[in-house]
Amino acid sequence: MAKIPSLKSIQAFEAACRHLSFKDAADELCVTPTAISHQIKSLEDQLGVPLFHRLTRALKLTEDGANYAPHIIEAFKNIEAASLALEEDDLAGTLTISTTGSFAANWLSPRLRGFYEKYPDISVRVLSSDQLVDFKSSDVDVAIRYGFGDYPDSNVAWVLNDWVAPVCSVEKAKSLGSPEDLRKSRLIEYQWSGFSDADPSWERWMDAAGLQTSDVEPYVTYSEEHICLLTASDGHGVALVSLLAAARFLERNMLVAPFDAALKNKSYFLVCPETYANRARVRVFREWLLDQADEFRDSVVGQRFFEE
Repeated sequence: MAKIPSLKSIQAFEAACRHLSFKDAADELCVTPTAISHQIKSLEDQLGVPLFHRLTRALKLTEDGANYAPHIIEAFKNIEAASLALEEDDLAGTLTISTTGSFAANWLSPRLRGFYEKYPDISVRVLSSDQLVDFKSSDVDVAIRYGFGDYPDSNVAWVLNDWVAPVCSVEKAKSLGSPEDLRKSRLIEYQWSGFSDADPSWERWMDAAGLQTSDVEPYVTYSEEHICLLTASDGHGVALVSLLAAARFLERNMLVAPFDAALKNKSYFLVCPETYANRARVRVFREWLLDQADEFRDSVVGQRFFEE
């Protein structure tokens, strides 16, 4: 029987394979890059083959390393799954959710009371951030992510598509007979960290509505969507925002969407590691969240913009 290499060296190799970086592997395992390098050199000596090409600014698997890597990565997934299966799978406890601040404040938060009433033994902790959470280095159980669903090696469930459209106060809407009237309005725009030309903007919305866009200039731009919503509901202009973020304002008639034209944006997905997917708290939250999404699509606002 062949001798199994040391677990530390295999663990270092597994992390380095996923990151293709000794530094990132070291950060994950809370050791130094030098320690990672030594562990992998030890593994290469034990196996008798080089596993990485150590380039000047990059790390690349050798042919032997590329053949070895999938087996090691899969083995660690199995170890993690087996360990989790031994844990007490009890509903009672804390469920930690990561999502964007806008989704947390404007869509998830108003509905969480219903989840608590159904599962009073689960304490929900919501971490709001636009940054993607690293499940391996955090205590987050699930994330509701805004994107295109390309989350490799994860359990992914589609929740809702999002659309972007102008919203304003009821009084302001009286002066908007057609999209052309927006040219005489104070335009409010939301530009978050990382905003790019590919993201929804007044220029893109007007172009889709068939208007000339050469002189489109928002009078104010905010980095927080909730401020856009509050500013528009106070009657200070017309905001171009996510209709999911605006949903509770629209439902309460604090805002109206004066036009049906809307830009398709990204979508929300519930994401967790495959090894977390069958945990009791994750499982019931997924079922509840997807039911809430279905109910929202059946609402007045949902039927107008979100019915698939």
